[in-house]
Amino acid sequence: MENDAMRIPFGEMLYLNREEVIASGGLDMASAISQIETMLALFDRHECIDPPKSVLRWSDDPNIENTRGRINFLSGYVGGDINALGMKWIGSFPSNKTNLNLPRATAIVVLNDADTGIPIAFMEGSVISSTRTAAITGVAVKHLAPRNTKIIGMIGAGVLSKAHLLMLNEVLDDIETIQLYNPTRRNGEKLKDEIEKLTDINVRLVDSARAAFDGSDIALTATTTHDPIVQKDWIKPGMLTIQFAGHEFSFDAVSRADKIVCDDWNALKHRAIMTPAKMYEAGKLSDADIYADLGAIVTGRKNGRENDKEIIHFASVGMGLSDVALAAMIYQNALDLDLGTRLPLWNNPE
Repeated sequence: MENDAMRIPFGEMLYLNREEVIASGGLDMASAISQIETMLALFDRHECIDPPKSVLRWSDDPNIENTRGRINFLSGYVGGDINALGMKWIGSFPSNKTNLNLPRATAIVVLNDADTGIPIAFMEGSVISSTRTAAITGVAVKHLAPRNTKIIGMIGAGVLSKAHLLMLNEVLDDIETIQLYNPTRRNGEKLKDEIEKLTDINVRLVDSARAAFDGSDIALTATTTHDPIVQKDWIKPGMLTIQFAGHEFSFDAVSRADKIVCDDWNALKHRAIMTPAKMYEAGKLSDADIYADLGAIVTGRKNGRENDKEIIHFASVGMGLSDVALAAMIYQNALDLDLGTRLPLWNNPE
């Protein structure tokens, strides 16, 4: 990244809007998965700096958060050939969509030169955020999915659900059916139409969350619930279950897993909203019960799936390193494509 960054003089910062982020590879799922897999390997080799996520919220009451919203701050440094430094500032305000017809989540990403700390890029971040979340899951699916996966179960029909279903289409060759459940059926119908236009996969709307899991080889939850939905008896031998939101699985459902894998267990504990973290707080799960962070599987220090009967649960809290790594790729592509607007930081540095 250093050589490309020098193509813009220090003191100028490249601004990329949403359309320019997309044109620079923001929705290129194959490239994103490759970049995130590289980042996870660097993280496992201790070649990254990953500060804790910071959350600005108006109340610890989930009912207030669901109406008033919150803002998350994530930052990090990714070493190796990526050599990128930056941060993401992302707000999630549920009332935006219902009251103003605006996106629930909006974000910006800032990149700094890794050697001088001088800002070099400022870009719209919601596309990056959804793509990197799906790409982390994509890496997990590569290493943890059962062989011959045919049926996918999905609870939720929002932006992240769409990103994950497009990711699964990229990673898996033989998906036959997606069983999709969303409490608001019209949102499910909208996502069904979008996925069927973009892929050859059949999407079947089902009438309950349990029906989405029935017979699925991989089952994902993408909801805003603070109360568990998924129960122990929904999970069949050999299933890969995936959560990247909150407390969507019952304790018993997670305890069914032969392996629990996280993107970053320490960060997940710190965030304290997902089922494994709540189990840890309740004394129902210990550090020793976590099989591995995903990076250890990428580098081969730990095995991924070892047989078709293993039940594996993957919990992804979201890493600022992922935003930085993906933004670095997009920045490089934008330079190559001569996209974006150059903004001056100063006239005369002091």
